[in-house]
Amino acid sequence: MGNEGSKLKGLVIDKNAVEVNDFWALYNAESPTLCNNEEGGGGQLLSIFKGEILVKGQLWVVQGPMERAIKNLMIYRHPYILKYMSTWEQSGQKHLATERVRPLSDVLSQQSDIQICLGLRTILCSLIFLIEKALARHLNICTQSIYVTDKGSWRLAGFEYVWKAKEMNKQLLELAHGFRQPLAIDPANIEHGLEQFAFATLCEQILAKSSAGQAEKTATAGTPHVQEFRDYCSTHLKHQTTELRPKLSAVLLHPYFNHEFVLIHSFLFELPLKSVQERQQFFSTLIERLRCFDEQVVASQLASDLLSRMVLLDPTAQHSVTPYVLRTKTDNAGAAALFSPQTYVEYLLPHVLKMFRLRDAQIRLILLDYFMEYVRLLSDEQLLTEILPHLQLGMNDTNDVLVAKTLRSLADLVPILGAATVLGGDRRRCFSDGRPHAAVSSESAAQWTEPRSITPLMNGSAVDAVDYMVSGSPLPSVESNAAPMSLRLSPDGGEDDRSLTNLNEKPLDSNSDSADSTTSSAAHEQTLVNDEEEAWSDWENTDELQRLHVKQQEEALDELNLSNVETQSSTSTQATQPSIADSFRTACSNLSTVATTTKAAPVVVNNPPQSQRKLIDDLSALDIQVQLTTPSNTTEPAEFDFFKDMEPVIETKSTLPANDSEVVQIDVSRFAASASLANGHDTDAEADQGWGHDEDDEDDVVWGNDAEPAVSVS
Repeated sequence: MGNEGSKLKGLVIDKNAVEVNDFWALYNAESPTLCNNEEGGGGQLLSIFKGEILVKGQLWVVQGPMERAIKNLMIYRHPYILKYMSTWEQSGQKHLATERVRPLSDVLSQQSDIQICLGLRTILCSLIFLIEKALARHLNICTQSIYVTDKGSWRLAGFEYVWKAKEMNKQLLELAHGFRQPLAIDPANIEHGLEQFAFATLCEQILAKSSAGQAEKTATAGTPHVQEFRDYCSTHLKHQTTELRPKLSAVLLHPYFNHEFVLIHSFLFELPLKSVQERQQFFSTLIERLRCFDEQVVASQLASDLLSRMVLLDPTAQHSVTPYVLRTKTDNAGAAALFSPQTYVEYLLPHVLKMFRLRDAQIRLILLDYFMEYVRLLSDEQLLTEILPHLQLGMNDTNDVLVAKTLRSLADLVPILGAATVLGGDRRRCFSDGRPHAAVSSESAAQWTEPRSITPLMNGSAVDAVDYMVSGSPLPSVESNAAPMSLRLSPDGGEDDRSLTNLNEKPLDSNSDSADSTTSSAAHEQTLVNDEEEAWSDWENTDELQRLHVKQQEEALDELNLSNVETQSSTSTQATQPSIADSFRTACSNLSTVATTTKAAPVVVNNPPQSQRKLIDDLSALDIQVQLTTPSNTTEPAEFDFFKDMEPVIETKSTLPANDSEVVQIDVSRFAASASLANGHDTDAEADQGWGHDEDDEDDVVWGNDAEPAVSVS
């Protein structure tokens, strides 16, 4: 057994020793050898014992302490005995590699009462195996022969003092007397019952030192029967009659080693030895039994056992134990979970990361089922180093189920780490955001959290707005503090209140003079146009605003007709009919003037009751109608020439003497529309010029130039 004479390749040993005694020095070490076990998929953490081959003393004449310890560790294998890894000779010294351990004396003050109880039971079980089953004798049972692993489990060592039972005699005891712990030596110094006496002394020392040397404090900390066990050790295990001392297997039946928590721990540790029926019965009631203990104690002592390979792969445990262990109390099923996030991060998360490194398909599938339960508790650095590389490895597996779950887990990492980090490669924009600007505004994003229908409510009111939603889109909650929304949803997917504010809530200045009013009319018209282009919610005006707007249009049309009649009668030249475009611009200008003068006085809108409202069914009633005037001397309206402004005016320039007077004739009829526009302060004069005449050109062909008059030089 063992692998004697093989040195671990790439082993890195610390320079500072952890412990030094008469026989060896203990060092921490790490081997880069990859392993696929529950300790993790990285390098192995080891302890190296360095000792001299030859040691003075009659007891070590035949075999030195290092050589005897190595031989016994290779022979006697037990879960509670220090685990042998490898041995070799180098520079005249023996090297022994074992699992990573620390001396008990260094961590005893940090051990809790339940840890001490479990540790003493561990040592007792190892002694039962060694003495009653392996028929060997341990001559130096004391704190110097006990080590503690990184998981907190105790290990029995000191195997340089282990002999076979048939080799025990009084002479051997006398030779070993000088090397044994004085307090662990039976005054009778006989062969029978020496392990019972030494174990009783060990228990008394440890229980006395624990919890600052107060045994009563240990008893009140949650471990029962402590004082009873101390009395049992002093009266039975140290009985003066060695034949009356009980066997170590009988000591294991004491209530101190058989309370609820110890039984759970021992069953989990001995799980491979249990039958299927025993496992089913144990796992079906395990969670309820664990709820009786503090979660810190459960996590610190049972985390490695609850997340072991045997538990994760057990069918009953997958249904009754694993969901409550891998979840935390913060999720939806948090009331049923065992551990809080703080306890989970401190005790369980390191074991989860170790198990995640295992290249076991079934273990990985189980961990991926609860991926978001522990990923949200990890930092970005841990995700990059501990999780992401192993997920990327899982995508290359031939197991389709494993690959599918791995891809789902990678999708969960994208919002946390980003697509560039998770998937790698060059990223570029392949899709654009086609939503209108109002839909992506901050106000819309804060108001609506779900996609909504853009189908408006036709002929609907505020009362029945919910009932007549075409697609059942969500409406804001009544209890919400947000501003109330309009009756109909806008077609861009979001509500824009700026246009309603501009129309209904713009302050009215009653003290402005006529010059300011006429100047602001064009600006007001441009503002309305800009608002209509930027937002679509102007079409959501209420019925009152529509009727007011129609009334203003009718008043503007009346004034427009009166102005046309006066202009027609006062013109000395032949009356020309304005084009449709000129009349439309004139109407817009007059309408703006009327709207400006209307703003001079506050407008009070009385909302009539719902029953008295008049709905406009014919949309043509809202159209702007332009009425053309006819000369007074004609009974029938003359036929309107739509292309009159497009007739070219060809004029011939003649060279005149310098002293001759110039007579300028102006066609007044061509300024009919322009005169009306001038009164309305048309802001679009530059846009209406059409094909303008360039002064640098030689020809004088003018195509419908409304802004510049035709000038003839005679």
